[in-house]
Amino acid sequence: MIEIFLAAVAGLLQGLDNGAGRIPPMGWSSWCSAGRCGLDYCDSKIVLEAADALESTGMAQLGYSFIVLDDCWADKRDASGELTASKERFPMGMQSLAATLHSRGLKLGLYTSAGNATCNSGGRPYKIPGSEGHYQQDADTFARWGIDFVKIDWCGDVKKIWPDGLPVMKKRYIEFSHAFNKSSPLRPIFIDGVAAFLGLRDETPEYYNGWRSFSDHHDIWSGEAGTITAIEAQASIGVPGRPGGWPDMDVLTTGGQGCAPNSTLHCPGQTNAEYITEFTMWALFQSPLMVATDIRNMTPIMSKILLNKDLISIHQDTRTPPAEHIFEGCDGDDQTCRLYKRRMYDGSFVVAILNMDDAPKTRKFKFSTVNRDWGSGVSIEAYNLWDKATKVYQDDMAVDIETHGIVALRLAIKK
Repeated sequence: MIEIFLAAVAGLLQGLDNGAGRIPPMGWSSWCSAGRCGLDYCDSKIVLEAADALESTGMAQLGYSFIVLDDCWADKRDASGELTASKERFPMGMQSLAATLHSRGLKLGLYTSAGNATCNSGGRPYKIPGSEGHYQQDADTFARWGIDFVKIDWCGDVKKIWPDGLPVMKKRYIEFSHAFNKSSPLRPIFIDGVAAFLGLRDETPEYYNGWRSFSDHHDIWSGEAGTITAIEAQASIGVPGRPGGWPDMDVLTTGGQGCAPNSTLHCPGQTNAEYITEFTMWALFQSPLMVATDIRNMTPIMSKILLNKDLISIHQDTRTPPAEHIFEGCDGDDQTCRLYKRRMYDGSFVVAILNMDDAPKTRKFKFSTVNRDWGSGVSIEAYNLWDKATKVYQDDMAVDIETHGIVALRLAIKK
């Protein structure tokens, strides 16, 4: 078994080799912070306040280094066809803003679309131009400005070709990827192709550092944009992450989206248990951890979740593949319970037991299901990644789990 494990580690999949995304990125997104998801307002004041919050809360010290502006920063193109930032919202310009963040050890991300318009316009009464027809020009602009992350959506006229235009989608996303990889100046930029997976499927990691496995994620548990939908999609059809390429399960909604424009109040759409489940599974699948709630007002549940050093360490460890679903691992129940495991480089296993039932439940699993070498009579130390308690068990383990809650453990043979 040791030889098989070492061979698997040696053959770990590799993603896009553009100098970016060697570890899954962590940071803050503007998408749901200053109001409800989709309102998407941002300006230089909010960006600098977010930078202050990353530092004062301790998030930056744990690896949250990206500040990613969604569909809220751009304006119309200038006479030469170059993208411009809103002068009202960003009077200092993007190049200066990026330099300011870089001086503080932080990174700047921006949003665009592969079509001729973006999806949202960020509250403006007119369409914001996408990158269609300007792929190389925009890649060069982003590189010259010193941008570190670019989210590439699929909006504008390109949506008219859906669903018969998957070959066109594939072609456009490949073209845009090539533009970044020959940008002038050449710069390692994390490129996140939002819809690239739909056209490229298993080829996506050859062209992008990040990609979606499903639709947008909102601050809800179930439904098309729900937390459990994202988890199930990544487990069943998602391309696994690897250095250079990571499955983007979309933003984290920890603590709740904003209640109103320019408000620091949170309007939670999920329970605390559901937020813990969200963060745990994003970390185990090694999705980018982009917090899209207002970190200027860190509530107790936000601090508890976002500053979990154990799970962040697991998330950032790229020496072994991400977590996988163990079919019928929850004592044979695969309807209302899920068991996930990830083998770590030191031979231990991280295990997550997810209760999908609409009521609290006691869930049980056998250690031999996690590792077939852990047979009868083997003593296993189980360290709880949330309550930090360590207990010793033999053969199996039963855990009490809240509604839609999760128990995350690190298991190893007792020495």
